Amino acid sequence: MAGKAKRGGIWHLRMRVPKRYRSIESRREIHQSLYTGDEREAAARLAVVERQIMADLDARLSGRNSGSRDYYEAIAKLASARSWGYQTASELAAGPLDEILARFASLKSEGDEPGSPVSVAAFGGVERPRLSITEVADSMKDWFRAEVRDKDHTQTRTWTYRWKRPASKVVELLGYDPVFCEITRRQAVSLRDALQDRIIDDDIRGDTAQKELRNLCLLWEKFHIHLGIDELMIPSCPFNGLAKRLNILDEESRKAEIPVEYLEKILAVGALDTLNTDTRDVIYALSETGCRQAEVTGLPPGSIHLEDNVPHIMIQRETGEYKREIKNKSSKRAIPLVGRALEAFQRNPEGFARFRGKGSFSAEANDGLRELGLLPDDVTVGGMRHIFETRLRNADVRDDHIAELMGHSVKKARGREVYGDKMTLEKKLAYHNRIMINSEPLARPSHA
Repeated sequence: MAGKAKRGGIWHLRMRVPKRYRSIESRREIHQSLYTGDEREAAARLAVVERQIMADLDARLSGRNSGSRDYYEAIAKLASARSWGYQTASELAAGPLDEILARFASLKSEGDEPGSPVSVAAFGGVERPRLSITEVADSMKDWFRAEVRDKDHTQTRTWTYRWKRPASKVVELLGYDPVFCEITRRQAVSLRDALQDRIIDDDIRGDTAQKELRNLCLLWEKFHIHLGIDELMIPSCPFNGLAKRLNILDEESRKAEIPVEYLEKILAVGALDTLNTDTRDVIYALSETGCRQAEVTGLPPGSIHLEDNVPHIMIQRETGEYKREIKNKSSKRAIPLVGRALEAFQRNPEGFARFRGKGSFSAEANDGLRELGLLPDDVTVGGMRHIFETRLRNADVRDDHIAELMGHSVKKARGREVYGDKMTLEKKLAYHNRIMINSEPLARPSHA
């Protein structure tokens, strides 16, 4: 981390040179003027100048292998640090002269030498790397670390497959791994047609095919942004517009609800005694909270509040040891615990470690419930969330209150901006008690 020191009334940056740069930087410390005597202004400039220095060091270090992808990325990063969108020499030549003159003036004012990494960055001295679509998809996790920083293992894997899966379909169709930025519109249309054939053969759903093509468009955009290309100058994506109307043959995709009569049997005393106790208790938690499965299985100990006046759980973004993201802002909410859900968390006050950050609960629960005859063939345990919403609606709960209880957008439910305080836990508790199915307590078996 850089610090600042005052010399002759002017503030200067002062920072140690990290050991990894000793081969290309003889100085042990770098001092650079911040060109101001005002301390607040100097503090604001400090981070910007430090970023420029580190980008320059990275570019010089990578420059020992000037043909490498790392060198290109270091040069592009250096251009970004100087507030330029990286452009190759040919791209600059095709653009306005004013842009070239502005970069030249910037180099001159900063005293940068011809042939320095900054000059290379300014005038596009490195060609863009020719990465295959597989290489691009595999690199997303490294390029966009901030997007996976707070995801748990399962969330990270899902995010990664979002790019790898459609990339693999392109490779499968073409029979080779194409350079991503050289994919043609004709090849993209061939992929669309192949997906359309699979839809007609009932091999995949239309909305699945749409998602793959839209993810390829997003991959194209993010790849070029990573390369430092100005968003207004990103080349047209060959997959643009190809996802339209691929879902016209799809039937309703909403998960089927678990019928209330089945739910009553599931929550009956002793009905789930043969299941693993972790699986059973997650089922109980889902039945009376309306949570998404990952919201319950990923819940950390610090978000389970059993000693409060209203026992409840908090669904929120988590960091640190139990890091995980939530679906959206509306998903953040406090949920009161009643009936079977309260009993389940009393038996598991630290949460469900066996399922946390994994995706194994659903298959285990579905298999177990079906073996017991407690789940129709065309329904999954995910249908508990949908029947919870129906139970609220049948109890004459207002749509905006249902939205708040379920973690949906209240603004969308009301069709206008939201004013006033959120619903209290006590009010939520009254609603949960109103629809609770079975209040008869279970015996408390030891946790297996």
